[in-house]
Amino acid sequence: MPKRAIAAIITTALALALLFSFKTPASSASALGLPGRAAVAPGTSAAPAAPLTVATKGSGTFTGVAVQDPYGQVQVQVTMTGGKITDVTALQLPSQGRSGFISQSVAPILQGEAISAQSASIDTVSGATYTSQAYAQSLQSALDQAHA
Repeated sequence: MPKRAIAAIITTALALALLFSFKTPASSASALGLPGRAAVAPGTSAAPAAPLTVATKGSGTFTGVAVQDPYGQVQVQVTMTGGKITDVTALQLPSQGRSGFISQSVAPILQGEAISAQSASIDTVSGATYTSQAYAQSLQSALDQAHA
């Protein structure tokens, strides 16, 4: 067997070993029956460059701006009661092809992240980085309206 073939087999075996040794953190994905498909990446954040506003006052429903990501537009609506985020609804998400499938899978995860964080400082979802970042930006826009 040529040396190149042996090197290719060893490299492939090492890559597979590393891939299968990766463990995703416990997240909302497993609660949704999506183990490993949309795990929240630890230590990452979809935070926009601007400082984040934590929900502290305001009640009502506020619609964030539509944010364009490479796969489509993302827009959310936030419902606040007594200064707390009680619901986040995705009004627009990428909907075509694989991006549409991924967006529908991660929307409940991002919603849970936003409600738990009570701010736009949410973790990105692995495999949906652009959508997660756009979701956080639209969420921040809605929170800014709530505090205006």
